[in-house]
Amino acid sequence: CVWMQDCNRITLRKITARNYNGDGMSWQICHDVLTQDCHSHDHTGYGLHPGSGSQRTIVRGNRLVDNGLGLFFCWGVRWGLAEKNYIEGSKTYGISIGHHDTDNIVRDNEVRSSGEVGVLFREEPVPAFQGNRNVIEKNLILGVVQENGVGIDLQGETKSITIAQNDIRQTSAPGKRVGIRIGAATDQITLSDNHIEGFAEAVLDLRKHN
Repeated sequence: CVWMQDCNRITLRKITARNYNGDGMSWQICHDVLTQDCHSHDHTGYGLHPGSGSQRTIVRGNRLVDNGLGLFFCWGVRWGLAEKNYIEGSKTYGISIGHHDTDNIVRDNEVRSSGEVGVLFREEPVPAFQGNRNVIEKNLILGVVQENGVGIDLQGETKSITIAQNDIRQTSAPGKRVGIRIGAATDQITLSDNHIEGFAEAVLDLRKHN
């Protein structure tokens, strides 16, 4: 629906993007982009897709509903802020962070009914390209659809992550679902004052088995 590349200081406000066979809104190599109060829904791809080295993105107050994936941080997205967004019904992940996406803050968002994972830190093939030094705080993560789904999943060699004051709840039967899963190769993961309920296991720390 909306595609931007190699442009800076852009504001997208109160735009509705819907029913696209791809991403609702995507910006690549674009710095200082503000996306606010937009409604991006029913796309096969991502609701919002900041990527390719975009710096200082602000994603605030948007509704991302029934997309393949809600908010996708891609390829070197740094010093960004995602706050007060409503993300519901993502087929795979509510929020995905990975390929050298560093120094971002994700706070005060509501992530509901994600297919597989509420917030995912992706495993990357090169350790230096993990999504490091990010903060996940004061979010509501409510319900994961798959039987073995995860509220927050830290994969690969992700390190220096703070997960604080989040409310992570499973509203259906626990099944094999996990509130927070910390991968075996992760490092410097800080959990603080999170409320987790309704999962088969609140925190699964695979580092204990090394």
